[in-house]
Amino acid sequence: MTGGYSMYIKGGKLHFDYNFLDGVHYHLTSAVLPQGKTDLKFNFKLTKPFGGTGELYVNGTKVDETEMPRMHISTYSLAETFDIGFDYGTQVDRDYEGSPFPFTGELDRVTITLTD
Repeated sequence: MTGGYSMYIKGGKLHFDYNFLDGVHYHLTSAVLPQGKTDLKFNFKLTKPFGGTGELYVNGTKVDETEMPRMHISTYSLAETFDIGFDYGTQVDRDYEGSPFPFTGELDRVTITLTD
């Protein structure tokens, strides 16, 4: 709970949570996801120094959006990890129960794109 971000599925819905030092959470949620192969995406648009807009997409359609005006200006905890498919560090979002909270579906690929 030292801060970070998490994208996970719970209750058949996609969730994205950005945890700003466990004092401020920005949370986005989809409706229940369709069955079968599904493209899930989080997009961040920088709109000011250390702030912007978060967008959540399912199969290319925007399903949620939120302003994220306060964000980290440096690194996260050096004791935390960057995990895919589970969370071995402390949980980012209180809405899922503890760690490792494994994903039990199938992941075809994970793509991370960084831009200016």
